[in-house]
Amino acid sequence: MFLGDCFRVPTRILLAMAAILFLCDHLPAQQESYDPHKLMIARSHYEKGMKLLARDDLEGGEAQLLEAVGVFPQLVEGYLALGNLSMQRGDFTQGLDRYTKAKNALLELQAIKHQQEAERQRRIQESIDLLKERMDEMSRSQRPQDQGKVQQDMVKMERLEQERTKSQPSMETPLTPEVHFLVGTALMKLERFDAAAEEFRQALSLRPKFGEAHNNLAVVLYYRREYAECWEHLRAAEGAGIRVDPGFLDELSAVFPEPAASQAP
Repeated sequence: MFLGDCFRVPTRILLAMAAILFLCDHLPAQQESYDPHKLMIARSHYEKGMKLLARDDLEGGEAQLLEAVGVFPQLVEGYLALGNLSMQRGDFTQGLDRYTKAKNALLELQAIKHQQEAERQRRIQESIDLLKERMDEMSRSQRPQDQGKVQQDMVKMERLEQERTKSQPSMETPLTPEVHFLVGTALMKLERFDAAAEEFRQALSLRPKFGEAHNNLAVVLYYRREYAECWEHLRAAEGAGIRVDPGFLDELSAVFPEPAASQAP
């Protein structure tokens, strides 16, 4: 009964979609798979689609979103919005497919961003190496003006060193907790509990106080008959401000009374 609850997208996931829009705006134009003109067209379709959805024109909105991802396949927020539509109408298989495409697109975007940062760092290092060579040559010069240039180059090199530190490629996971959560939710609805549990655990490893992920993982653990851990995640969900279904609590209590260790203080 708990798998049939109405699907809804937490507000923080909508905010994460906005963050993905920011990521799209800061990708390198020189990357072969990235065409800024196509992104602009795709974003126009996306914005039209979201406005239509806000007016309850689901068919028109979905058509615009499909146009958007067709023009620019890395448009993560487009696939997320499409996945939300599928989930809301109960097409969980299609929802999983669309969320998985969002997951893959986000991986591509992060790879592009990482490449951009690595290339920037390479250029900075080349500039530093050239400055060092020039400073080494001028340091052996007896001309007063060359000594002044050495000081100027030292200041330039210090600035480049600071810039290089700021542009270190990120080693963080390219997948946001929200995407893991959405993929896990679709898997849960399809009763693919082992895969769903893994997605929710991934989300929680990135955001330990992700209440919705704790709640959904508890549901999955219930169906896997892992009742003790189910209680732990239910209480963690409540601690994060999520209202747990009272019927779920009653049914779990009837099957497996709450262990003292997991009881809320």
